[in-house]
Amino acid sequence: MPVKYFEVKKFLRDKISLIDSITNKFFKYILLYGILALLFLILNGELNENNIVVLLFLVLLGVFYRLIILFERINIKNLAIYIKNENVLDENSTIMLINDIESSLKKIASFANWSCGILATISIFVSTTYITFLKDIITKEELLKFFWSGNENGIENSFIGQMLLVIIFVLLGYYLTVQAFTYDRRFVIIVLKSSLYIDEDEEIKGFWKKLKHSLKNLSF
Repeated sequence: MPVKYFEVKKFLRDKISLIDSITNKFFKYILLYGILALLFLILNGELNENNIVVLLFLVLLGVFYRLIILFERINIKNLAIYIKNENVLDENSTIMLINDIESSLKKIASFANWSCGILATISIFVSTTYITFLKDIITKEELLKFFWSGNENGIENSFIGQMLLVIIFVLLGYYLTVQAFTYDRRFVIIVLKSSLYIDEDEEIKGFWKKLKHSLKNLSF
């Protein structure tokens, strides 16, 4: 990455820290998963869909989720206005930096996909080898019972079932870890792209002003 990227990133992170961004993301996804969990329980009949308390709680979760999204957009908008007003980069330099960041993101994404593919291939090979080993030491009936029985010997409680779960979590954890290194780059590129299109000069500052603006745009 060019040196200018790190200068711009520091400039932006002085306004919105990485901890603040991660915290906002954390609460946003907690609310999203809460909404999905409630909907799942309602659709499965575990919660009464006519219960006013449940419906009210679902609406409140939806409103808070929407507000967090709108606050994020306001923060991005404020940063874009700030970059434009402070003349941090001219338009040509902004476009060049955007292209450099996009190129870097593509390379990281390609590496993540490639390495996950390699890990998945190795995992499948190990699993296949293990199954072949089992076929050589136990009968076919015992093997089928080992895999598909719903009792305590079933796959959900078996060593191979646990191994598959571990493989899935390792692959997911690895992929998310690699992608986490691109968080700042994706943050910077969103702000830079927004600065190219922004046609306003006044930032929306202060919690209450942000809340007022968000409530006006609360509808999805």
